[in-house]
Amino acid sequence: MSGMDSKPVEYIQITRSRYAKAGFEPYRWYHSETPPPWAPMRRPLAASRLGMLASAGVYVAGQVAYHYKDDASMREIPKDVAVADLRFAHVTEYMLGDARRDPNCLFPIEALRRLESEGFVGSVAETLYSCMGGIYSQRRAREQLIPSVLEAVKAQRVDAMLLVPFCPVCHQTMSMIARAIEAAGTPTILMASALDIVRAVRPPRVAFLDFPLGHTAGKPGDKEGQYAILRAALACLDSMTEADAEERLPFRWSADDAWKRAAYEQQEDRRAPRDETPRYQTEADRALAERMRAAG
Repeated sequence: MSGMDSKPVEYIQITRSRYAKAGFEPYRWYHSETPPPWAPMRRPLAASRLGMLASAGVYVAGQVAYHYKDDASMREIPKDVAVADLRFAHVTEYMLGDARRDPNCLFPIEALRRLESEGFVGSVAETLYSCMGGIYSQRRAREQLIPSVLEAVKAQRVDAMLLVPFCPVCHQTMSMIARAIEAAGTPTILMASALDIVRAVRPPRVAFLDFPLGHTAGKPGDKEGQYAILRAALACLDSMTEADAEERLPFRWSADDAWKRAAYEQQEDRRAPRDETPRYQTEADRALAERMRAAG
């Protein structure tokens, strides 16, 4: 394994290179100048109520999809949702192929329900949350999304929050959210695959999975792997005892990590156009959402 392969992918460097090649001004990544806040667990995870926020633009068939120009809205996802009804709308949709085949790659609902049934988690909140975390405006994330998240966390009365980011900017947004949630008194665990970005923001607790973006919670169709990854990530809520905590999860994507070389070699800007039109995964989703809105 080469030296490059052994290290996490440097997504800030990749983004700077792509922007320069496309003639864009460099994106100003958020860098925290202060240590993260810290909210200790009030009780063990096995006796705690857990909430979840995922940033891959998850919506349920019938809901209005996300738009791609810094959409700071949220969607409520029922805990008992049918996986077949989960959809994705995200500005970096080119990375959603596996998640659209198996939503558990980015919204680990089946592993979460299994951990609840086994008693590893005391209970899972009846309503989970989604956002489109590819919000390039940090001001909009702070002033619009984060207050909505804090209100939802307070209303759910959860003891801890699981945060699952997707794209590079999602990792920045969700790290900012983690800091805000803990500052308000609720512990968080951030699953992450873009380590350089979360280290820049400094969320309180990070469980790092060295997988390609789009697979923050595991490989498609690998139910046992997804379960093991989520179990290991959530265990960090009990084991981590101070801020700036980081654990590298012991899972490998492949034997040779060739995917990391591909991440550096792909230089073109493949993001979808950024406008305020909801982008439905299918036309059937659009028609269903419009019928449901018309019906009130």
